[in-house]
Amino acid sequence: MKNVEGSSPEIATVSVSGISQHQKWFIWGVAALFYLYETFLRVSPSVMANDLMRDFGVNSTALGVLSSCYYYAYVILQIPCGIIVDKLGIRIIVTCSALLCVIGTLLFASSESILLAQLGRFLIGAGSACAFISCLKVTVEWFNPMQFALVAGLTNMMGTLGGVCAGQPLAVFVNQLGWRDASFKLALIGVGVALIAWFFLKNHPNHAHTANQRSHSLKEGCAYLVRNKQVWLAGFVGGLMYLPISAFAELWGVPFLMHAYGVNNEIASSASVMIFIGTAVGSPFAAFLVNRFRSIMFVMRYSALASGLIFIMIAYTAIFPLYIAYIMMFLAGFFIGGQVLCFTIAQNNSSADISGATIGFTNALVMMSGVLFQPFLGSILDFFWDGSLSEAGVHLYSAHAYQMSILTIPVSLLVSFVVLAFIKETYQTKEKAIL
Repeated sequence: MKNVEGSSPEIATVSVSGISQHQKWFIWGVAALFYLYETFLRVSPSVMANDLMRDFGVNSTALGVLSSCYYYAYVILQIPCGIIVDKLGIRIIVTCSALLCVIGTLLFASSESILLAQLGRFLIGAGSACAFISCLKVTVEWFNPMQFALVAGLTNMMGTLGGVCAGQPLAVFVNQLGWRDASFKLALIGVGVALIAWFFLKNHPNHAHTANQRSHSLKEGCAYLVRNKQVWLAGFVGGLMYLPISAFAELWGVPFLMHAYGVNNEIASSASVMIFIGTAVGSPFAAFLVNRFRSIMFVMRYSALASGLIFIMIAYTAIFPLYIAYIMMFLAGFFIGGQVLCFTIAQNNSSADISGATIGFTNALVMMSGVLFQPFLGSILDFFWDGSLSEAGVHLYSAHAYQMSILTIPVSLLVSFVVLAFIKETYQTKEKAIL
């Protein structure tokens, strides 16, 4: 498929002259603020897990389904969001998306049934679907193509910062106010984010012209993606390598650590967020290693292998002191930082004029890990449940049950290590994505 001049998301043809660096970074910062906010909402159920099971009277499988309802909407809307952002621009999309997150959070906070809570999480996922794509759209439209990797890496760090804030800080908030009042406050913050987006975001002056240039190749481009085995493999591997975040750090890490060390959710969440911090450091370091070893496959394979081995240790973390658990969480996140390279593989195996759709398609495959594995790990817990209940009627799970559930993650990482052998090396064409 031929590239259409001026239609590439790298947008080398879009002029950014006359725009100060300060203005570019400010526009990106507003979009990244929304990405931080939606990541905060995505991770928030992890510190509420026991309260949610108690108030809704559900087991771990149902809690996993509740949390993963976010991903149902998020995954489905990835490619449509890429199309909508290209058509309408970031200002109206980010504003409306933030407001949709607010509506979902309000419904979640006020729900008296698990079905309404699931609907709330679904709406939050729908509102969040454009966040990452919008940040990349700003990067593509307002920055020099050679700055793409830098800004994309900083965007990833903003997302991990949202995960960090949804750890111990939110746990303290939830313990003081209760999960419902805390969620209402999060909705209020979302209103502020929407107002900031409306008044300070702006579309690139060439946005409408660029969107018109790209529209004719969209159908052909999507058909090309569906037939592209390498893009499918990149998304599949990316999803498996994302499990330490989507299945563990975003949901089951906190209750697991609470049981393993007999600590409250504040301490457990402070350990769990070390995965986010490690990933924030490890992602740019992975790009450095690609240049050092001149191979994307080498870095991704050993990223998966190293993180998988560490997660085997994490499954039996109770035999180690708590401070060792902090270190292991950080190292697991650090080594899994190579996961972000799956987007480089996908883009390098695709045509430049559909790289926006490629990112959305790949991200949809990656985020399927949350849809499938959050409830799957919960179902493993329930399978090994010995019948114990707390005084409040919440299921209590043994160390063995948690170990069998957590071991799913290193198994998946080792599978990704094997599958990576079937993806062709694209280092020779990687400059636009990494340098």
